[in-house]
Amino acid sequence: MGVDPLHDPDDEELLSPEQARELAAQVERAQLASGAVRDGRTGKVGVADVVLNAGNPLALGNRACGLWGTSAEVATTLFRLERVFADAGRPEAVVHASPTTVADIEGISDDSGWHAVAENVALVQRIERAETERTGTYPVRQAVEEDLEPIAELLSDELDLSEGAERKLPRNLAQRLDDPRCLLHVIADTEVDRPAGFVLGFVDSGVGLIEHIAVRPGRRGRGRGRDLVGSAVDAAARAGARLVATHAEDGGSAQRFAEACGFATAYEVTAYTRSVDELFD
Repeated sequence: MGVDPLHDPDDEELLSPEQARELAAQVERAQLASGAVRDGRTGKVGVADVVLNAGNPLALGNRACGLWGTSAEVATTLFRLERVFADAGRPEAVVHASPTTVADIEGISDDSGWHAVAENVALVQRIERAETERTGTYPVRQAVEEDLEPIAELLSDELDLSEGAERKLPRNLAQRLDDPRCLLHVIADTEVDRPAGFVLGFVDSGVGLIEHIAVRPGRRGRGRGRDLVGSAVDAAARAGARLVATHAEDGGSAQRFAEACGFATAYEVTAYTRSVDELFD
């Protein structure tokens, strides 16, 4: 019988290292599968798990995680990842280091020319089975093809994507509409003919993900974001998820919002990058 990944038997408020690693592994498997929709591929490079997807302009579509091995194996893997991402035409190689990555990754990455660029946290909500789903203030519906352009515009603004990445977004979102594992919900704007906000998620092997959520600036602070999160959690439950995970900047407003929506901070995730341009200087 496996351990409960959300509780430490000795302290209900803490995760043991083993539990944090097991939980992170479950979440990362779902993230890799999500990143690969529809044209991507996943696999191993050295001791790392990797997803590469030329058609996915978002960060989770092209990254590595789970670097578990000796210091020499991890250092060699970082070197190989630089080449793999360069050969895939990516501007930088990206590693997300969670409890599935060795604890001394900071020193190894620094010695290898990689840089820590973001300190994030993973937040998790256990799905409580209920006979009735929550009812929000605002009606939430599944996105349709006509919603994709305004969703792409809003998401691009939120993430400050390049023009090239923004052009790829509608096609990638359309592919997600066709995949039953993907969640894409919107809240209509009653004043103009476009969504006031959206939530993008994924469900795989009992794990739900809330990957992106955004509400237009003029429509914030009125509960729309909370209703979008509730809709995504309910949809994940219907799809068989036992828990739902999301990620946010450590100490930032997105973390506080997720906690207000019932998520609990579970473990830290540090993003490391290596510009492939540096390889040719």
